[in-house]
Amino acid sequence: METKGKNYSLSFELNDKQQKKYDGWKSHIKALYGEYGSFTWTITPTGIGLGISVFSELAKVELDLTDVDSW
Repeated sequence: METKGKNYSLSFELNDKQQKKYDGWKSHIKALYGEYGSFTWTITPTGIGLGISVFSELAKVELDLTDVDSW
């Protein structure tokens, strides 16, 4: 019988600066296309912080939310 370890869990939260930038970007997408569409998030651990980006499948545009000032 194989012993199963704990499942990997990933959680992150945008800071206020990142959230404001994301909200503005998302609202522009809705204004242009009439909807948000779907988003693909990329989280990249760097050892000192997280690289965070979000890609709009509808607009084909990526927003870099990495905040190196918070590292």
